[in-house]
Amino acid sequence: MKHSPLIFERYKKQLLLEEIGEEGQEMLKNSSVVIVGCGGLGSIISNCLVRAGIGKVTIVDNDYIELENLHRQMLFDEEDVKRGLPKSVAAAEKLRKINSQVQIEPIVAKVAPENIEEILKDVNLVFDGTDNFEVRFLINDACIKTGIPWIYAGVLATHGVSLTIIPGETPCLRCLIPELPPVVDTPTCETVGVLGMVVTTIASIEATEGIKLLIGKKDRLLRKLISFDIWSGSYQLFEIERSSDCPACGQGRFDYLNPKKVKYS
Repeated sequence: MKHSPLIFERYKKQLLLEEIGEEGQEMLKNSSVVIVGCGGLGSIISNCLVRAGIGKVTIVDNDYIELENLHRQMLFDEEDVKRGLPKSVAAAEKLRKINSQVQIEPIVAKVAPENIEEILKDVNLVFDGTDNFEVRFLINDACIKTGIPWIYAGVLATHGVSLTIIPGETPCLRCLIPELPPVVDTPTCETVGVLGMVVTTIASIEATEGIKLLIGKKDRLLRKLISFDIWSGSYQLFEIERSSDCPACGQGRFDYLNPKKVKYS
């Protein structure tokens, strides 16, 4: 397999890695991913993946950039705030300047039961860049139903978690969290804040696990819930059991694909 001099120069340091090499780089080029949410996590994941040479990156988000986003949403700047751009559109503009060889599709929309299966059509992997458990449960149902791997993540204050989910092989999100956490009792970044550096760390873990999957290195996946607090430096891996009682991967019941089940915010 021989790359053009320009391609080789762009990815030279990545091609030298025995973990990736020329075969892995070619697999990345032929991959298609969806990133749901382009806030803190999603903006960093998309940046990492586009620089790594993923063939197609679809970014789904219906929000617009605000000044308070800039401390953790690394793709955006003050000019984007002034222009009032949707996050997915602004992200696509920046990413095309970073790597013109990658096909980037911005979608300004809410992910919902009515559109998620169409959005996920023909993709290899889905990344969680959201801050909303209803949407995560929706992604989980859609991915389990269609057999598409996805990577769950969340950040709060100085702490973050991530779990790689492969339908039919690993526990899914509802094995870990069987029911939606009650909104009234659940702290959010709006109520307790978030440190930008933990967002960068967890997004980088997501992107790395995703690259392992895309180049067929499933034996190198962590296959555990990663829990990391960047302030204290504590890092743990938790074994999650796959449950036969899980409504989604155990019983094949996809409650959150039903538009009447949940009101998506």
